[in-house]
Amino acid sequence: MSNVAIIHFQPLELYPPIQNLIRFIESRLEDNKLIICTTAAKTNNRQFNSTSTKIKIKVLGRSGNKLPPLQRYYYYLVFNLGCLIHLILTKPQRILYYETISSFPVFIYKKYINPKTEILIHYHEYTSPEEYKMGMKLVKLFHKYEKELYPITTWISHTNEQRMQHFVNDIAPILARNQYILPNYPPKTWYSGIPVQVNVPIKIIYVGSFSMDTMYTLEFAKWVISQNGKVTWDIYSPTITEEIAEYFNSLGSPWINILGSVTYDELPNIIRKYNIGVVLYNGHIPNYIYNAPNKLFEYLACGLDVWVPTVMTGSLPYITNSTYPKVIGIDFTALPDFILSNAIDRNGYVYKPTTYFCEYVLEDIVKQLLKNG
Repeated sequence: MSNVAIIHFQPLELYPPIQNLIRFIESRLEDNKLIICTTAAKTNNRQFNSTSTKIKIKVLGRSGNKLPPLQRYYYYLVFNLGCLIHLILTKPQRILYYETISSFPVFIYKKYINPKTEILIHYHEYTSPEEYKMGMKLVKLFHKYEKELYPITTWISHTNEQRMQHFVNDIAPILARNQYILPNYPPKTWYSGIPVQVNVPIKIIYVGSFSMDTMYTLEFAKWVISQNGKVTWDIYSPTITEEIAEYFNSLGSPWINILGSVTYDELPNIIRKYNIGVVLYNGHIPNYIYNAPNKLFEYLACGLDVWVPTVMTGSLPYITNSTYPKVIGIDFTALPDFILSNAIDRNGYVYKPTTYFCEYVLEDIVKQLLKNG
């Protein structure tokens, strides 16, 4: 039996793409044993678990920006030292790590302990050189070391072509070997098989992390209220701050509801109750400009039309012209000019089921991770 490892600093329960990978890999382990090193979320008690006895999830400390600085750095030490110890004890043939924050124990293990170990890297997000420079010093340091891994990796992936191209340009003249694109698609179980009808009053849903600063929150709230009941907007998010709650309470609108967070597995049945799924990122950093978020594909899988900001160039390739569910680009800075009736009109449009499912894109990385020899 051979061992493989996944290093994912951020809590698994907050990242649907890693959950989907683990679920996909469960029935394919055969003679392999998978060890996953991660952390627990400070604000979330619902830990993700695998059903396979061949998968061991090691929770090493906690993570979250709300932790006091000294405690946060203590947990960085716990995570990195714990990961390194687990790698030494289990001797994995291949290691997949996610994001720069997870890279340091892998770098140490590969460089000084087992140079024959194959390394795979995936980035949920794109981090620009400016963000590395101005961000957390620890991540900047880790990125300096992980650059040594790029020319000798078995796999390096980003979620779309735009992010990958910027990444490649950023690290030049260092070469990133074996580049792949690994989008954030939901599993086939999300597919409803039935397109959602769009009728007034239109029910709009937003799912995911929420912000007053990095999203078109104010603009969209004002627009919903201006429709006088033609639309309703429900928000499902684990990141509702006091500031956000106070703002929406001050609006006193019966057409906007904050409904808290739900687990990833609960989402499909909830999303299918709506007509439109909305994406609201305002492109405050390059990561969100070059972004095709998982919620875009989750809405589509459930049969909803999707509205995305035109500033998100990573999502624009998915805009539809003659089929539905529709993906529509909207200028959220000019919502008074937005014509709702045109957006929901399907006259002359043909139903085209989505094909954006994780099973179609995870096969290659799983083959690389679990290959013999």
